[in-house]
Amino acid sequence: MLIFDERPLQGGNQRSLLGSGMQTYVIYDIVRDGIRKRISEACLDFGLQRIQYSAFRGNMNATRRNALEKRLAKELGKQEGKIEIIAVCEKDFRQRSVIVGE
Repeated sequence: MLIFDERPLQGGNQRSLLGSGMQTYVIYDIVRDGIRKRISEACLDFGLQRIQYSAFRGNMNATRRNALEKRLAKELGKQEGKIEIIAVCEKDFRQRSVIVGE
């Protein structure tokens, strides 16, 4: 197992990773394959990158995040499932750790 601590080094001027937006995570648990595929395609259409089978991440401003939320709500409709959209500020994003198995 590999553990990557992606926190920045202390001191020095570091350029913002996030630009004008925030790192946005979309995490979902959806029963139907067709709906799950449409949710995945919507995330890709908005420029997010897949980080797990049912999780995407990317930089988004509030306007774009709201548009994504509307699109995902439309795609899910009244079908069984749950979608979480989580915006993370740069400070907190820099504190994440990533654990990767071999």
